[in-house]
Amino acid sequence: MKKYSTRSTHLNRWIKAFFGGFLLLSFTACSDYLTIYPTNAVVMENYWKEKADVEAMVANCYRTMAQSSVAEYMLVWGELRSDNVTEGTLDAGNYRNINEANLLPTNGFAQWGDFYGIINNCNIVLKFAPEVMELDPDYTEGDYLVHKGEMLALRALCHFYLVRAFRDIPLQVEAIIDDSQELYQPQVSPIEALDQILADLYEAEELVMESGSYISVAENKGRITRDAVRATIADVLLWKAAFTQYAANGNDEGCDQYYTECIEYCDAIINARKEYLTTNKDKLGYDDLEEQEYPIVPSFSASASASAQYSGNPAYQEIFGIQNSVAESIFELQIGRSGNVEENNYFITKNFGRGTNISVAGFVATAYLSNSADGSLYPKTDIRRVSFMDLTDGEEEPALISKYLSTNFVGVFSPTGTNSSIGIPVYRSIQQQNDNTKGYHEQYYMTQCNWIIYRITDVMLMKAEALAHRNDSTQMDLDKAFPLVQAVYYRSNNRRSIADADTLTYTKGDANSMQDLILKERQREFAFEGKRWFDLVRKALRDGSSTATVEEFVKNKYTSNHKSYINKMPTIDYLFFPIAEREINTNPLLKQNPAYETLDMFDKN
Repeated sequence: MKKYSTRSTHLNRWIKAFFGGFLLLSFTACSDYLTIYPTNAVVMENYWKEKADVEAMVANCYRTMAQSSVAEYMLVWGELRSDNVTEGTLDAGNYRNINEANLLPTNGFAQWGDFYGIINNCNIVLKFAPEVMELDPDYTEGDYLVHKGEMLALRALCHFYLVRAFRDIPLQVEAIIDDSQELYQPQVSPIEALDQILADLYEAEELVMESGSYISVAENKGRITRDAVRATIADVLLWKAAFTQYAANGNDEGCDQYYTECIEYCDAIINARKEYLTTNKDKLGYDDLEEQEYPIVPSFSASASASAQYSGNPAYQEIFGIQNSVAESIFELQIGRSGNVEENNYFITKNFGRGTNISVAGFVATAYLSNSADGSLYPKTDIRRVSFMDLTDGEEEPALISKYLSTNFVGVFSPTGTNSSIGIPVYRSIQQQNDNTKGYHEQYYMTQCNWIIYRITDVMLMKAEALAHRNDSTQMDLDKAFPLVQAVYYRSNNRRSIADADTLTYTKGDANSMQDLILKERQREFAFEGKRWFDLVRKALRDGSSTATVEEFVKNKYTSNHKSYINKMPTIDYLFFPIAEREINTNPLLKQNPAYETLDMFDKN
């Protein structure tokens, strides 16, 4: 991996963004921590006087992350280029160019300013919060250390998104509060960036609150807790291993240490979550989870038979239809339920479509996901297929995405709908069982579901991925990885109804077979959650080449012109976004991603 010694983008917009928001920051009572809004103007010298000032700025960092202008980037960067989706007709410019691999530095999503704005606000809290301890006796050292941990973790998470999207990025670890400061920071290699991210997270792990220790569920899932930090660490370690292997030209020597540490962090989360749910089972109402090996919400009861009618999908409702799943969720961006239009998760309804009108959807599911024919991703027995997509005609192409939107989803496991080739029950959406379908989707014209960053099945499959790539000499790691994948798969596929053709298998002792199985299960489980493209990039880095990854996802995503799309992404460089034209045009020290250098049709100042 090349290391660039260039310098960062112009930072004046960070300062403007900060002061534009800062001058508004005067908050009402802080009892509702995650739903605090600015109301009155203040000036710098009158701020940072008391505990409420710190809490207001910390809350503002969380609140900004949940805004559509930031969260939409998480979705687009991690999803639109993947084989999960194709663009609809809502945005024929930015989306279409991304979807068709015609990326330019002028694309609206080649921007990183909003993320650096959050990073700078975190740095401002880290700079000024210690002074408040000297002025307000109610703001204790314990309060400060928790806030410090949260800000370090949020700063790390924002940097982590930028590394995965752009690769070579500036690191901002000092607060920028006026334009007399040095506004340019050097770009660093991804490995250097990940080292700083890990340093922030390791420190944060010791400072933030233990998971489950807040009074409200919203705070336990909407604020950075220890499990959230550990999940981010596990994720970063997978990327550290991938970039290390790529830098060593495909040699994975030295990567085992990252996989081993990732496994340890995942185990800590899984064990802590199961202990918490078991200890609080009466209060939480999760009696049935005590008997499970993994702390996940089941979609089927232990006694459900293959021929019984099954309505609903408890796992879907628990995760996506109900905010802050106690069992599943680790960290979610809070959207809220105030009824105010600003509280709706607009970037979801914008991109996944409103009602049944596919013409206004930003994204639609590819046929590879929506079909249930041989060779497609989901087997007919998988209830996620009808939970995540609007399959009004069973095999409709393209399909609207209903994940996050259908808060009252009712799937039907019906013995009357069978696969004639193997004679087993299949899942159909409720529309296929009801002639009067008009108005069904009007229930989710707007959604207030939170945007999930990490949940427990993500942790389980990260552990499986680390095991499959560590793959010790005894090959026991593959045997340890398989039950994790099975647990996630069978949660959505009633094993009592599955014929041999739909059981989950891999080639015993074959690491590549296990790795492919995990990648497919991640795609099934996290479709439309902004993770698929990042998974593909991580795979390409390990391969040392984009060729195999690009050829596979192009075949799944596009119905024609495969060679043309493959030729547009000939190297790893093309898997990352270009740096925005305005950033490079402003800052003569910034160097473009090599894949897009010849596309720069402007002169630097």
